[in-house]
Amino acid sequence: MKPFAEKTLWPAARKRGSVVAATFCSVLALAGCASTGATPKTELTPREAAEAQIDEPALREAAVESTKTQDYVAAAAYWGALYERSPGDAAVAVHYSKALRQIGSIEQSLNIMKRAQIKSPGNAEILSEFGKALTASGRPDQAYAMLNEAAATLPRDWTIQSALGVALDQMGRYDEAKSHYNRALSLSPDNPSVLTNLGLSYALTGDLNTAERTLRKAVADQKADAYARQNLAIVLGLKGNFDEAERLARADLPPNVADSNMAYLRAMLSQPALWKQMEALDEKPAAAVQPESKLKPSDTDQVSSLPPETGTSLR
Repeated sequence: MKPFAEKTLWPAARKRGSVVAATFCSVLALAGCASTGATPKTELTPREAAEAQIDEPALREAAVESTKTQDYVAAAAYWGALYERSPGDAAVAVHYSKALRQIGSIEQSLNIMKRAQIKSPGNAEILSEFGKALTASGRPDQAYAMLNEAAATLPRDWTIQSALGVALDQMGRYDEAKSHYNRALSLSPDNPSVLTNLGLSYALTGDLNTAERTLRKAVADQKADAYARQNLAIVLGLKGNFDEAERLARADLPPNVADSNMAYLRAMLSQPALWKQMEALDEKPAAAVQPESKLKPSDTDQVSSLPPETGTSLR
């Protein structure tokens, strides 16, 4: 199973068990991130020399502010510098991992969490972040176990409930996923990140109308990010509303990428087989639809590939 992942460009998505099922896989490399190697250096780069002169309170303040404003490239640099100074600080490790994960450096994020868990086994914050990194890397079984353990200690953390939903969606357990998204929304009402994931979950099961309503609610929130807009663009494109889909796609993507993605979507929707599948879903009575986790193997092959910018919003 290929992973859902956070990223900044639409890739061609994988096949899975519904007409609109997709995976979202592309990784953005971390540029200029502080090194985490243990080998002493004889000479500091200009950047490292400048960082060395910044006192820790100022560095931590810059790291917190960058995280707050979701400037994750800067946050990764600041938290990375703090991590080099205090690799045993669990809170710093968690923040550093999150910043790395948000810019697509998933393997680096996982490496930080592996070290942190060895030093602080059972730490709920580490389990939570480790589970999210595993989810972003497309390892839902491992992620689900860690996130469940974290949820037992932090039952009111909506980010864990939302991440559990993402992991379950990756495993094709859509009904269970939605129960976790609803739990997350009970803890953080109308949260645009959770609504983004819930909307995608509906899309993955072919319920485009509910997916659209859910994603529109997410996009209406001023705190919504590109994930919500681009997922809504895909759903609208699937429903034939190309004008609005294109406008949303161009809100966050470079012109050449938006052009390519819209062309891909139009070409995909021109395939007669896709329309037959969508018509079959529309004609099937709701009561007759099988639970997604019980689809027959033959059903799981009748799917389409989509070019979404991102699949999930893991906080």
